Parts: sequence; structure tokens; C-alpha cells
Amino acid sequence: AGSVEVGAAAAEEERAAAVAPGMAKLPDSLPGPPSYYPDLRGADVSQREELAFSDSSGGNVINDKIFNVSRADWHLSLGSVVEWRLTGAEAPGTGAKTHPYHQHMTHFQVVDVRMQGPAKAEHEPLVAVGDWRDTLPLYGDVGFTIRFVAPFVGLMMVHCHIQKHSDNGMLALAQIHDAASEEERTPAAEAREAAAYRASVRGAGASRE
Repeated sequence: AGSVEVGAAAAEEERAAAVAPGMAKLPDSLPGPPSYYPDLRGADVSQREELAFSDSSGGNVINDKIFNVSRADWHLSLGSVVEWRLTGAEAPGTGAKTHPYHQHMTHFQVVDVRMQGPAKAEHEPLVAVGDWRDTLPLYGDVGFTIRFVAPFVGLMMVHCHIQKHSDNGMLALAQIHDAASEEERTPAAEAREAAAYRASVRGAGASRE
């Protein structure tokens, strides 16, 4: 039995050596965020919100709401520092069911990592406080608090990065306003922006067809 194991190990080493020259070597470390991303951990926060992905029954919702293209669930001021507490709202311990949180328009900084139950006992944190990301995996027993700067006027989309969940309603919009322009906050302006977004969605669908 010993000679068989040695032979198998040698064969595996030969295969690895044959493949290695054609493969890119992964770096030992990454360079970190670009210098124009400030450290937001000590920043003054303008607005705090909680975002719960799914619910106890596993529904494709965010904060118990299914997506509505005509509705913005959060209103943010241009240039403000925003803090969002992200949770997977399915029962703790459902580690096999994940909802990868993803947001468009800007990266975010992780300022808190929460792990409980089996996840805390058995696993290292998936990210470190201070990391910059655009996607994070939410579980029933793993959540995060993030901060970001609202970068542009317009609609920012957040959603579950599992396409089936997003298509079935686990998606939402945040409206970023220019605080210097009250016109941005009028219902008429928001209706125009929602109509433009619907048109862009229809156009994207037509291009795929």
C-alpha cells in the first residue's frame, strides 16, 4: 500500500510540474486600495441604515420588500459618508444558503465583521476590517457593516449577486441627490429618473436578445 501511495504522490507532482510553467503565479499579497480611497473607519457618518437580505422563509426580498423599479428605498446626499449594516435574514446556522451582497457605482469599506454560531466557532473571518470590496457573502450567521461615500447623482443599485435571487426580487435602488439642488428631491425629478432607468433596463434586455 505504501508503494502505491508514493507512486500516486510522484505522479501528482509530475502533473503539477507540467502545468505550472503555463500558469500565472499568484501574488503573495495584494497592494491594497488606491490612495484616493480614504479610510472611513473614523469618518463622521451622515446616514445609517440596515439592509436585511432575504427573510426567515428564504424569500427573495431586501428589508421584506420585493424590487420595484419605480421605488428608491434609500435617499442619500452626494458626497456623504453612508453606513449600512448588512445581514442575511435567514435563520442563523443556514450556512449553505448565501446571498452575496453587491453594490454598483462605488466600492465600500468594511468597518465591522459579525460572526456567530457555527461560523464563529469553525471559520476565520472572510474579510478583514478595513478592507475595500464591492461584494460580500451574507449568511444567516455572518454579517458586515460597511461605509462608502455617495459618489454621483443618480440611482445606485444593490442586489444579491446570485442571478436567480436578483431576478426574483432581491434587488433595490438608492437615490443619490445633490444637496445643493432641491429640484433633485422633487417627485417629478424622481419619476423622470425612474423612467430613464426602466428604459435602460429594457434596452439592455433587447441587446441581449
